[in-house]
Amino acid sequence: QSLALSVDVGFAVVEERQPEGSKSYSVPIWEELLLPFVGPEIWQQDVPDARQAILFLQQWAGVFFGSEKGAVMRFGLKTPVDQCLTTSGCIFKFRPFDTPSGRLFEDLDQGGLEFLVEEPSHGSPRLRVRRAAYGFKAVVKDNSEQALLRQFKQDWEQSQRPSSQWWPSF
Repeated sequence: QSLALSVDVGFAVVEERQPEGSKSYSVPIWEELLLPFVGPEIWQQDVPDARQAILFLQQWAGVFFGSEKGAVMRFGLKTPVDQCLTTSGCIFKFRPFDTPSGRLFEDLDQGGLEFLVEEPSHGSPRLRVRRAAYGFKAVVKDNSEQALLRQFKQDWEQSQRPSSQWWPSF
């Protein structure tokens, strides 16, 4: 089927050889090594506390994309955005101007970003942002993605400062 869709992408996975005489060998954790390719991932950061990161993310989404959506225009995001909270974070989907108002969130396929917090079995908790909901022939909305991510990163960094009372910066 990939040939029918003219997909021309490939990669090879090669394990590195250990130096001769080395007695330590660690088996690669392929799920972790290949994880950035699912989505694809556009940003990742370790977080000190997964539950706190999820709470921050969901509150942040509510501030910018809740019932009062006028705040969105202030940081350069021109494409309307709908959001849906998940147990691990939030999914943002772009709603182009010509989209009928009755269209369900699940049916939006013009792109978006999924912000999710994970607690992997190996390593510390992390916050990942990956592309989501890009349907066939949907154009990547790079400017909208970058505006959304830039504002989130700025507010996230501010919230991580000692004795910081986070409030959205417009």
